[in-house]
Amino acid sequence: MWLEEHLRHSRGYGVHSPLLYRIVREAMMPHRIKGSDTSLYDALRARGVGRRTATRLQNLLTTEGYGAWKVDTVADEGEMMIATAECHDEQLRAMARSLWEQEGVLCILHPIVGRTRRRLCKELIAEHRSMSASKPTFTLLISRKDLQKQHINI
Repeated sequence: MWLEEHLRHSRGYGVHSPLLYRIVREAMMPHRIKGSDTSLYDALRARGVGRRTATRLQNLLTTEGYGAWKVDTVADEGEMMIATAECHDEQLRAMARSLWEQEGVLCILHPIVGRTRRRLCKELIAEHRSMSASKPTFTLLISRKDLQKQHINI
């Protein structure tokens, strides 16, 4: 059952949100970076993030047109935040709280590594007021005023 649901959602089928469908199809599925900007990819690879995950996040940045990105720090309106494994729980909570007041996205890398990180990610997903999506390698908390609360496993 889980495998059927995972395969269906990993291709975008069964996803009822146009935004999440576009993210799955245009950011998660391609194996190559779209566009010429590789700044996020290079920064993530320098921090030890896997090639595939770095490619997906670079494509997400390009596809959704986020103006800038920050790693392990709170970002401004319309920016992408990435929390690496080195990000402390308090900082991760502050990053998630900042999404409540602004539009943007928070990507939590390694959400299921360790009991405390897994529990914290579950709490953040439950508290999040907009859309969220999870893969074993990262969790996305997407904040936009036009989105309803929904969580999906990609």
